[in-house]
Formats: sequence, structure tokens, C-alpha cells
Amino acid sequence: MIKARPLPMLATAASVFVVLLLVLRVLQGNGVVVPPPPILPVLVGAFLVVLLVLGWRVRGYVSGKSSMDPIAASRVAALAVSGAFVGAAMTGAGLAQVVALLDQLGAAAARADVVVGSVTALLAAGLAVIALVVQRWCEVPDDDDPASPPGATT
Repeated sequence: MIKARPLPMLATAASVFVVLLLVLRVLQGNGVVVPPPPILPVLVGAFLVVLLVLGWRVRGYVSGKSSMDPIAASRVAALAVSGAFVGAAMTGAGLAQVVALLDQLGAAAARADVVVGSVTALLAAGLAVIALVVQRWCEVPDDDDPASPPGATT
């Protein structure tokens, strides 16, 4: 299984931050302000909750406390990897929105956009952390007996 690692995630967050900040600055220079969608924190938060719930199910399966289809467990592991990188990218995007609007905080609309960007960045950072935790929960400990199911005691 391919695992998400913190260094590539930081690189993703930094890349998205730099590129989006440059795009937003160019657009602002042309008189166009692109507000962050207010639904964005809700979607990131929903992804976080779904990943946490699914990861908890896999954790129970790996420890032998519940049953689950192994294919479904592997899909949750793949979702955790994608969640880690989506969280990293959205953290960079949220921070770029905030930094792009720092010089316009006198306007009420800019303050509202900064709040949306800040909440998005915080939830996205939480998503990245939870994704790494769920990825860890999806790891099956090495067994000497390959015929026994995950978490089974002999």
C-alpha cells in the first residue's frame, strides 16, 4: 500500500499556497476578487467526519473486534491517503485565501472571506492529521500464520 508521508504533504500544501496566492494576487491586481466558497469548510469537515467513522470501523476490524470486508478496509486505507493530500492541498488553499485578503480587512466582505479561509485551513489541517491516523489504523500487524484473519488470536 502506498502511504502518505508528512514531507510530501507539506510540499503539496506549500505548492498550492504559492500557486494560488500568485493567482489571487494577479486577479486582485486586475480588480477581481475571488471569494472562497462558503460551502468549502462544510465539505472538508464532512470528509473529515466520514473518514474518521470509516477508519474507526477498520480499526475494530484490524483488532479483531468486528467483521468487515477486507476490500472495504483497503478502500478506507486508500481514502485515508487521498484525504491526507486533499487536506494538505486545502490547507494551502485556505491559507492563500487568508494571506491574499490581509491587506483588505477594512471591508466586511473581506473579513467574512478571511473567516471562511481560516476555517477551511483549520479543518483541512485536521483532515490531514486524521487521515494519517486512519492510515495507521488500517495497517495490519505482521502475522506468523498467514491463514489467520487480521486481529485473530491463536
